Amino acid sequence: MPLSRVALESPAGAARGQADDIQNEANELLRIRDYLFKELAEKTDQPVEQVCYKVLSLKHFKCVYVLLFIIITKFALSKH
Repeated sequence: MPLSRVALESPAGAARGQADDIQNEANELLRIRDYLFKELAEKTDQPVEQVCYKVLSLKHFKCVYVLLFIIITKFALSKH
């Protein structure tokens, strides 16, 4: 499952501690973001760059917007 996550606790004596945790979480969030952009691009038959631009230009991106984005884009592409 691509969005599944396994969290492993570091031992108490970890050398870097919280900084490593923050870096790992940031990397994981970027991975999930890239996966979602790729999926949206595939579902809407648009380039990933265009999907990224549209998504990042919205300040609040709710689930309803994702569904509308997919439906409207599919409808518009089916007319051409």
